[in-house]
Amino acid sequence: MKKFATLCIAASAIGISAIAQTEQPATPKKERPVLSYKSKNGHEVLPQKGEWSLGISASSFLNYAGNLMNGNAMNTAPVFNAAPMPGAFGLNQMGGYAVTGKYMKTSDFAYRVRFQANLGSMTYRNLVAKNDTAPNAYKPTFAEDKSVNGAHTVLLAAGFERRRGTGRVQAFYGAEALLGFSGSTHTITYGNTMDSTFKTPVSTTDFANGTSAAAISRTTEVKSGTSFLFGARGLGGVEYFFAPKISLGGELGYTLGFSTNGKGSRTEQVWNALDKKAQTITTDNYGSQGLQSFGMGLDNINAGVNLHFYF
Repeated sequence: MKKFATLCIAASAIGISAIAQTEQPATPKKERPVLSYKSKNGHEVLPQKGEWSLGISASSFLNYAGNLMNGNAMNTAPVFNAAPMPGAFGLNQMGGYAVTGKYMKTSDFAYRVRFQANLGSMTYRNLVAKNDTAPNAYKPTFAEDKSVNGAHTVLLAAGFERRRGTGRVQAFYGAEALLGFSGSTHTITYGNTMDSTFKTPVSTTDFANGTSAAAISRTTEVKSGTSFLFGARGLGGVEYFFAPKISLGGELGYTLGFSTNGKGSRTEQVWNALDKKAQTITTDNYGSQGLQSFGMGLDNINAGVNLHFYF
């Protein structure tokens, strides 16, 4: 019995050894290359795993530097430029300044986000003859009409980029998804009221030329339909690290975009003879509603040379 037990143990040991010999070793996971470049002082110049980046347009800084160097206030910053992509939304509206952020998952791969908001308004003021039942030709009085044109364009983007290069110059390529919207509002206020005494008050008819006339009806507000953009973008560019963790660079992209417009509206003020008071009438403007466009083309949404800080 002891011999039999010894035999079984020996057989089991031989079997386990044979199985172990036939098993193939696991293939080690391929390591991503670490992009690195040290300065003369031994500082790491390139971004490394786990670092964050904040980027802004460097156009204003470059303009200032050029003006400072040669005393010419007409210098303009260099740009990575391309023709705008066609479409109702108009990626050419995306000029201006953008804020970008990156997270380095590895030294050669980063997640990226971008936010851009272009907001602005233009105000016109015009003096017109004031409502007066007994005007004095030698001492005229005036009322002020005001026109405010406001517009906004907002763009959000998120994606990734792959990086190459171990020197101070790094190339990158990647892709991102785009979401944007834009719209405008034109508001007009009048110094002369529309009432039972002055049913057709003197009002500005053209703010640019400063003309006015007695108005049976007058516009108080015009709203454009909101335009939405959805798109995908492939991108490529370069960054030059002129100091540790600080770079100047630019990029170009190829965007595939789809945009659609909503309805707008116009509000008018008129005199209601039945109710004997002024009333406002708002009508929908369907001129651009349902306008859809599809386009693809080369672009430069980031608008010029960018400055990035990694930390």
